[in-house]
Amino acid sequence: MICFSSPAILLKRTDVGDYDLIISFLSLHRGRISVIAKNAKKSRRRFSGLLEPFTKLDIVCRKSRNNGMPVLQEASMKSSYTGIRGALIETAYASYWTELIHGWLEDYKSQPGIYRLLDYCLDALDQKQVSPHVMSVIFQVRFMGLTGFSPHLESCMACARLIDDIRSNTVLFDLAKGGIVCNGCSAGEGRFQLPISKGTAKFISWIQANDADSAMRLRFNSQSLEEARHVLEAFVPYHLGRMPKSLKFLKDLR
Repeated sequence: MICFSSPAILLKRTDVGDYDLIISFLSLHRGRISVIAKNAKKSRRRFSGLLEPFTKLDIVCRKSRNNGMPVLQEASMKSSYTGIRGALIETAYASYWTELIHGWLEDYKSQPGIYRLLDYCLDALDQKQVSPHVMSVIFQVRFMGLTGFSPHLESCMACARLIDDIRSNTVLFDLAKGGIVCNGCSAGEGRFQLPISKGTAKFISWIQANDADSAMRLRFNSQSLEEARHVLEAFVPYHLGRMPKSLKFLKDLR
């Protein structure tokens, strides 16, 4: 049987009958993939403790005989991220990120940048390197950049006035346009516009332009963190086309 192998992070698992599981992974080499784990619920020895949310594995799969879903043959643990699964707020954020990736990406389209981003953010979350609220802002900003939907924050989307030339300390983030508009250009679009301070817009813009290590050293004040989180958790689902269930849970939890 033809096989393939790859490092992979578990995004989603679904029960199939009494014994099997369908597993969705974000793999380094093949992007999002769905495989079937035969007898994974029945056997205690095979895959024991491996097929848990957010685990990073080395997987080996074989093609099925009838050209159906690949079959998971082997899996070995690279990182269990038990520090995430042992904490409710960290689990909620990791669930949001993995649901977002699962809902956004296409099968078998290699996305090494997104794989490395998720791996990096899960590791930082697991090691408590930074507040999970800050980590989620960084993840969302960089995820949208990798998918080609970076918000435009340097100037008004309508009149092109630079943010530093806008007199007001507050601008509006237009979800549909994908960037900021000044108050003079905002008429009639209130339903899809959220207020954001110029300082917060510059924070987000800085994260876009710099690496994640540098972004984690930023010091958000509480207002900027709340604004950035509010805007991004509206902007990302708007372009996904739906509200992730895990994000609803996360908002209730907070």
